[in-house]
Amino acid sequence: MSLWKKLTGRELKEPVNYPDPGAARTLLLGGAGDNAEIVRACRKSVVVADLRAAPGVTLLANLERPFPFKDGAFDEVFSLEFIEHIPHPDLPHLLHECRRVLRKGGAWLSGCPDMEVLASWFPLQCDCVDAWEADPKCKRCGGKARITPSRWLKSVFGNQEDYGDQRRSDTHKNGFWFGRLEELLREAGFSDVKRGDAETYYAKGKAAAKMVVQASA
Repeated sequence: MSLWKKLTGRELKEPVNYPDPGAARTLLLGGAGDNAEIVRACRKSVVVADLRAAPGVTLLANLERPFPFKDGAFDEVFSLEFIEHIPHPDLPHLLHECRRVLRKGGAWLSGCPDMEVLASWFPLQCDCVDAWEADPKCKRCGGKARITPSRWLKSVFGNQEDYGDQRRSDTHKNGFWFGRLEELLREAGFSDVKRGDAETYYAKGKAAAKMVVQASA
């Protein structure tokens, strides 16, 4: 399975048309592999920063440290399935760095698991779920389940695949719900924090467990 399929639930052949805010220069955080190519296709100029070398990565960087970019260098900071991999003590610093490298009025957008939804789904796990739909004839859940136990664990804790780093990069170290992320963004100097449409960035079933948040620098 491709990284893109894991991140969004979509096949690469499916048409993807991310809304383009007209950004002259986009910083894509954690965009290793297929993700980078999809974003490049609908952005004018993309700099891809990631912790590991992979197709599409233009800058190898420890994204938990200060970004190696000038103030106001970008019009947009974009990420999918990235911020939950940043240790929670380091996240305020990362958000301040995002704000610093964005021009005034620049756009910040990130998609990540919605912990509020996943918490509500904890008692709604069943192995009968297929393609995000429960079997209505299932004797265990009565067709009420929303997610498999395996998918719930991966959504909360990460896929935990080993990329030669003892599973460190593919493990979630943080968790978000809208209220918490909104507060963190405002503390970092962002404004106009609001939810985006998750189905724009994720397949329909997977989108229900995801949160897309937008903000202005």
